[in-house]
Amino acid sequence: MPTALPLQAIYSAALATVVAGAALLSTHAPAFGQDSLAKGEYIFNLAGCEGCHTDKKNNGPRLAGGRAFKTDYGTFFSPNITPDPNTGIGKWTFDDFKRALREGIAPDGSHYFPAFPYTSYTHMTDDDIAALWAYMQAQPATNHVNTAHDLKAPFGWRWLMVFWNALYLDPGPKSDWDRGRYVTEALSHCHECHTPRNLLGGYQNDKAFAGTISNPEGITVPNITPDPDTGIGKWSEGDLKMLFTTGMLPDGDFVGGVMSESISHSTSKMTAQDRQALIRHLQSLPPVHNPVKAPKAKVSGGGDWN
Repeated sequence: MPTALPLQAIYSAALATVVAGAALLSTHAPAFGQDSLAKGEYIFNLAGCEGCHTDKKNNGPRLAGGRAFKTDYGTFFSPNITPDPNTGIGKWTFDDFKRALREGIAPDGSHYFPAFPYTSYTHMTDDDIAALWAYMQAQPATNHVNTAHDLKAPFGWRWLMVFWNALYLDPGPKSDWDRGRYVTEALSHCHECHTPRNLLGGYQNDKAFAGTISNPEGITVPNITPDPDTGIGKWSEGDLKMLFTTGMLPDGDFVGGVMSESISHSTSKMTAQDRQALIRHLQSLPPVHNPVKAPKAKVSGGGDWN
């Protein structure tokens, strides 16, 4: 990917490195053009990387991992994704990064668990993966040792992911997807939370986006299909725009918890065109009657993610 950059962009990035180093301001300068970095930041936001890879609750360093996800299978801890060479992804190549997103496989050949939503990111285009890689490489490196997952057997046996992927991973970009589906599923991966799962953790596709009483983290997730009684079928486009920009619900309350993170880090930062594409895609889904009612947030707005 870097060989495809214009020479002027490469020269500019190299010059920036020298200047920054001489000024002792930073030893880490991007080797990519500003356009790639800006696009990469946009993909980064829509993909929700910061929320999962920052242990905000314990004041952990940005993107250095350590956030705990308590699930029925045990506790997952997000890894350090800063460019630190010892504890992060500083020794990865672009191909390593692309393989992680496309196939859910680490540079050492081991399999990731689908708590990392590679099942959605696999559908990203090559250009978006390259831009995301550029942005990730430009972030400050933080030395922060990863915490090992604490999972119950057999859910902690990575080799079983070979079979799981054969059943549930549909790899690669989808040329027939419109922008709305791409934003919703490949980038914002809404269905990861809003689609109920079976005992093996696979999607119940006949209830796609229909919510669940208890997701793997034990959280009730609402039905966002256009069903008029149990979903968002009575919501106007304006209601959805208000939700995705400010977090306010049609009844005047505000979402909390994980959804407030998604709005703060992702949907509120979308372009108006992408937000509308997301809304139109949700409104076009088959309505599924699934009475799931999420409890009111204890704190409107979800606390400290704004």
